[in-house]
Amino acid sequence: MKHIDTILTDIAVKHLRIPTLAERHSDSLDFHCVSVWGIRDALRAAFDAGATSALSRPVPEQGLPIPYDAYEIEGVASFVDEHDTYYEPTEDADAEMWTLYGHIPGRGVEAIGDFRTREHAEEVFARITGRRYRDGTKS
Repeated sequence: MKHIDTILTDIAVKHLRIPTLAERHSDSLDFHCVSVWGIRDALRAAFDAGATSALSRPVPEQGLPIPYDAYEIEGVASFVDEHDTYYEPTEDADAEMWTLYGHIPGRGVEAIGDFRTREHAEEVFARITGRRYRDGTKS
């Protein structure tokens, strides 16, 4: 992957017609009038560059587990029948605990852990991924 400054400069040149992103301490050189379609195209190019770099994650070292590619937090409640106690996903309002699941490519999901509060499950997600959990977002 190219260094971020090179990528951003390439986008500025191609989509905004700005020859450099270096500060030159001159209003006529440091301020530019650009079209909204140029800004849209530049933002799209930046988004695409980020998405491409996210897809090119390093391959795990041989012998290490396959990394999760998505996560989900579900509220869970217990149910008892004549033979056993079992657990089913439920709405947060009815949940007794929250399970953090990780998706393994080609293998399905795996429960990472059960937590007494949704906040604790989200905290563990943040520790694993380095970002906040967003409801409805599985990664």
